Amino acid sequence: MKQKLNRKIDAKGRLPPEIDYAAYHFTRQELVMYFLSGGVFMAVVSWLFYDSVIAWLLLMPVVVYLLKDRRQFACLKRRRRLEIEFREVILSVASNLQTGYSIENAFQESYRDIVLLYGSESVMAKELRLIFRKIGNNEPLEYALINLADRSGVRDIRDFAEIFQIAKRGGGDLRGIITNTADIIGDKQEIRREIETVVSEKRFEQQIMRFIPFFIIFYISLTTKGYFESLYHNLFGWCIMTAALAVYIAACRISDKILNIDV
Repeated sequence: MKQKLNRKIDAKGRLPPEIDYAAYHFTRQELVMYFLSGGVFMAVVSWLFYDSVIAWLLLMPVVVYLLKDRRQFACLKRRRRLEIEFREVILSVASNLQTGYSIENAFQESYRDIVLLYGSESVMAKELRLIFRKIGNNEPLEYALINLADRSGVRDIRDFAEIFQIAKRGGGDLRGIITNTADIIGDKQEIRREIETVVSEKRFEQQIMRFIPFFIIFYISLTTKGYFESLYHNLFGWCIMTAALAVYIAACRISDKILNIDV
């Protein structure tokens, strides 16, 4: 069950803002930094491939597209962090259930563990505060968890929320379900860490290879004056350099997809 987003908390007990994990809003400092770095990168591309200020002006709108990539990466990073912290929550909840807490109180006790591990401003700490506020407004816990699953887009949270809802309504073994879910998520995260370790070297090589074409063009231009003059300031040369740039971008995209392994 989805709730309306961005509702504000006040003294009457209204809900705090909900995080939409499919969207990321840059801070002013981040926007300035990304626009400056993107502008510098476009200036290097314009100089090496076209030797033209006009090309730099024409390429500047591409910075907006690069911001889209940055936003997607930030969303993915936040989801991964949420998934890791969510596992710690359900591990804590399972432990609290074994000591005799009710399910609602077990979640409340897990908040202390999350604050100790990740801080009060961590994504899961914020989500737990939101869940507690909803419970205080007489909303069932299972609905609050489904709302989190809807907003997060994390498959493990979605599966847990749906199973939790069925088990609570049908009187299932909540303790066993929560413990089993934590083990499954933990196994997936361990596999992901192993994959990241294996491909980290390849990612480093990928980053180096991305700069090799620029280094080659710069080195040839520096050591052999006029070598690329026939490709600058004429339509045929622009077409050749644009085609080369398109091949470079396609190669970067393909390498990203190859190294982007989802578990």
